[in-house]
Amino acid sequence: MAGRAQAAPRGTGIAALFCAALALLVPFLSPSRAAAGPGGVGAQSCGPQPAGLSPEGPAPSRFTILIRINQQANVDTYSNFDSATGGLGGYVRRQDIFVINTRFETTTPSVATTLANNLAAAFPCNRIIALNGMSLNPLAPGYALSLFDHPSVFALMTDFEPSDWNGGRSTDPGRPPWNQKYKVALPRIKAWNARLAGTLASNPLSAAKRSGLVPLDDASWNYGEVAQNLDKKNRRLGGRHLGPLSVQTQDSCANSGPTGLSNRAKQILDTYKYRFVRKVVKRKGKKRKITVRRKLKPAGRPSLSNMSLQISFSDTPNPNAGMAITKTSAATAAACARAGLKRGGGAFFFFASHDSMRLLFQQPQIASLRPPTS
Repeated sequence: MAGRAQAAPRGTGIAALFCAALALLVPFLSPSRAAAGPGGVGAQSCGPQPAGLSPEGPAPSRFTILIRINQQANVDTYSNFDSATGGLGGYVRRQDIFVINTRFETTTPSVATTLANNLAAAFPCNRIIALNGMSLNPLAPGYALSLFDHPSVFALMTDFEPSDWNGGRSTDPGRPPWNQKYKVALPRIKAWNARLAGTLASNPLSAAKRSGLVPLDDASWNYGEVAQNLDKKNRRLGGRHLGPLSVQTQDSCANSGPTGLSNRAKQILDTYKYRFVRKVVKRKGKKRKITVRRKLKPAGRPSLSNMSLQISFSDTPNPNAGMAITKTSAATAAACARAGLKRGGGAFFFFASHDSMRLLFQQPQIASLRPPTS
């Protein structure tokens, strides 16, 4: 996250604190704490997963759900394959990804490990992402390296917004206050990406894991540029385009419905294809600056399959509420997902409770894409 000071976070300070935090955790780690999964012993029998968050191809086949996990009750619901008793396991497909939100108030690193173990046992072939905050306290919710050691977790993604950035400042003396200006934020994003990726690469328990980002949505930010940087930080894993990114687009859906989400998706996806350049032109004897877009070379384009759009909603929406998650209905969320899919999206991070997700699966626009198997 960014701050008002103009200097980027001191790299040596963050790296040293990351390493110190890892050192505190390592004595408590043992193979028995983590079940085998896509990144572990049982991976060979599961078959390959998409290179990105979602498969490439036509809209129905690339539709991928990122499922929020806050607590054990969520795990229990998805692990239940009996829809008659409220289970949602029948809606989960192999490409779907469970996202353990370690920022949840009770999800300490030890709780997160239990959630990952239980998910890996119930879904040994599905991938798991740790959605972490920016705290360097290894015992607190939102720890930046939570689940770094778990063999079933294939990526650590940092929630990059004011609350996480500022909330972790007390554990990182070199971090300035948040600043949302893109010219200030981008160097800080790059610095954070570098230190997170470098810390993962330096430890054998995490060397094969991807590092990603979950930034807030700001129309002035270039998410294709952020994705390019993530790709660079993940090239050690053997691919040019492996950096996962999930943009917090939920307000576009909440405020303007499927049209708003569709328009915002196009704007973000365009930054994956084009470079935007300011240039001076002379027209009718007067000079003025305009923005032109130039196609990125194919090798330099981030993969659209590695980007997810976010949609938040509730099973008991209040249209007058201020937050997207409380004012958006499941019907609106379903329409937004179809609009984003039509626009070119593939992965959708539904930030919602399991009760809300149950209602989402009942919406015709989602039911046709994801019929239950039980």
